Amino acid sequence: MSDTTPNVIAALAAVMAELPAIGKADKSPEGYSYRGIEAITKHLQPLLAKHCVIITPNAMIVGVRPVAAMKEGWQDVEIAVDWRIYGPGGPTDMIEARTTGIGRDKSDKGANKAQTQAYKYLLLHLLSIADKADDADGITYEHDRIEEPAPPPIGAATKALFDRVRATAGTPLADTLKAFAAEAGRPLTAPALDADPRYAEQVAAILDTAPTG
Repeated sequence: MSDTTPNVIAALAAVMAELPAIGKADKSPEGYSYRGIEAITKHLQPLLAKHCVIITPNAMIVGVRPVAAMKEGWQDVEIAVDWRIYGPGGPTDMIEARTTGIGRDKSDKGANKAQTQAYKYLLLHLLSIADKADDADGITYEHDRIEEPAPPPIGAATKALFDRVRATAGTPLADTLKAFAAEAGRPLTAPALDADPRYAEQVAAILDTAPTG
């Protein structure tokens, strides 16, 4: 690498100098404003090419967890991604970074969503990407919204069962139900009952066999 060749740090600084502020122009159905990855890369891609910056990932899944209170196999996939950011000086002109991401899906796209999230947060922090509409008193850090579904509505039968559970408040039966829930490793809530029919049946059985009067 010659003395006149810019290095990766100088190249990134040049990208930052030319990168415009990128607002949170995307909207979720609930009205949540967020800055999508496409909004970033459409500005960034030509600048990375112009200044000879290449970013490569090395991703590893670190956890897969079922989503509590959601049916149909929804799960969260968590990944850690090691990034190498190369500059115009060649393979040895490089810095490293690591980000994580979580992707929610019920088929095979959880890892892809997680890596997209990890890439977005790499770019936000590496290049100090800002929204010109932001101010210092209004900044919050929120997880990117990656097509997360709303929780399914609670069924009428579950609502009726949960009303029976709540009616035991202050009685010995309430302590019995709490002990059972703790042993089962589940919360005694309407979503938890609705998500696991077997758990709901067991709670109902405790209620049905409780002495009356």
